[in-house]
Amino acid sequence: MDTLSQFIKYVKLDEEKRILISVQSQYESFLQDKNTRSMLKQSVQNILKEDFKLMEVGKNVCRLTVKAGTEDRNLELVKTELVKGLEVAMTFLSQMGNMSDK
Repeated sequence: MDTLSQFIKYVKLDEEKRILISVQSQYESFLQDKNTRSMLKQSVQNILKEDFKLMEVGKNVCRLTVKAGTEDRNLELVKTELVKGLEVAMTFLSQMGNMSDK
C-alpha cells in the first residue's frame, strides 16, 4: 500500500470539473474540525494560488473548485502535493517514534 492510499481513498475530477479528495473513513473526523479545515484551506490556496476558487468540505470529501481550464493541471498538482505532504508527515512521525524509543 502506498503512502497516499493509507489516508486518501481517491483524488479525481467530478462531472463539474471540481477536484474531489476523499479521505479514508478513519480520518473523517479530522475534516470536521474547524482548525483542520482552516489549515487545509490555507494550504490549498498556497498551492493553487490564483487558480483557487472555492473549497467545500463534506463528511469525507473535500471539493476544490479551480479556474476553468486549469482543472487537469491542478488535479495533478494536488496529487503531487498530497504525496509530498504525507511523506513529510510520515518521516516526522517516524523520527518522533525513534526519539521516544531512546
